[in-house]
Amino acid sequence: MKSGPLLSMAPILLLGLLFISLPQMGSTETRQRGDQEAHAATAGQHWPKPTGVTILLMGEDPAERFSTNLQWAQQVGFRWIQITFPSYQSRFDSSSLPVEDHRSPSLTQLSRAIDAARNAGMQVALQPLLLLQDPHDPHWRGQLKPIEPKRWFRHYQQWILSLAQLAQRHQVDLFFVGSELSSLEHDSESWLRIIKDVRHSFSGWVSYSANWDHWQQIGFASQLDALGLNGYIPLATTNDDRDEALVARWLPFRSRIHRWTRDSGIPVFFSELGFPSHSLGLQEPWNHTVVAAADPVLQARGYQSFLDTFSTDPLLQGVFFYALHMDGGEHDPSYTPAGKPAEELLRAHLQRGTGEPR
Repeated sequence: MKSGPLLSMAPILLLGLLFISLPQMGSTETRQRGDQEAHAATAGQHWPKPTGVTILLMGEDPAERFSTNLQWAQQVGFRWIQITFPSYQSRFDSSSLPVEDHRSPSLTQLSRAIDAARNAGMQVALQPLLLLQDPHDPHWRGQLKPIEPKRWFRHYQQWILSLAQLAQRHQVDLFFVGSELSSLEHDSESWLRIIKDVRHSFSGWVSYSANWDHWQQIGFASQLDALGLNGYIPLATTNDDRDEALVARWLPFRSRIHRWTRDSGIPVFFSELGFPSHSLGLQEPWNHTVVAAADPVLQARGYQSFLDTFSTDPLLQGVFFYALHMDGGEHDPSYTPAGKPAEELLRAHLQRGTGEPR
């Protein structure tokens, strides 16, 4: 039969097709891997050393609040804006996320805020925060302990990837894959998968924001373009809040940053640095819920101690001051520096050239 010779040649033809297709498949995988490596190398080499300010974006904010904060940032001289916004899971042991909450901005609100900052000529960092919805849960996000960790990471990966894709569509410059999730940072394998997925969808710089007391153990730091630190270290005690004492308490922390940076070769920057302007702001700079008398002068002293310690430090690779939200003024105890002595410190700092585009 005429089909006989063709059938007998089928194995040879099949092998030939495989031979042709395999190099092409391999070259695609190699190219994708090469693109990832090239991105990491390029981003690391050209890390922008951002000097910026954080704007908090909440779902229930009036429409004009973000615009007002953005205008303030421009007038003071910032060229980087970090948009930080909350999403929620129910409890510290929940295994699914996020849940609906009126405090979370919609994707439309988020997109408009990014576009507004971009249209104002700003470079933009996007930092999603995962918070606990239950007000009676005594834990915070650094103490999450999901009942089903694999399920939690699966949900988290889907959530963070959707935000990375939004960041790519709106030309965000820097994206954070997480913030202060200290109790879950040991699972490096899961975080590496998340970072890999984000890099497939987002072409900008990628970071993670670690808490000030739990940052030297980040096992996935080498896959980031830079490691962010939230710098809410207690500077004052009830017995000693002299200016020189505040700087002295920064110095061991700065030494640890120097040592870790030299050993790892990974850039380090402050992803959050700020002080609430109330009477306990230097003793408990992380505490945004305490009820205490407004003290904007104390806030300014905290800023000054940071600038005295780090403003000329060649190893520090940037800072985002925290944070604009409320209207500010001398009677406001929040973190906002607007209308307070800290505003003039920041303005002078930026005028010295630290905040100019690089």
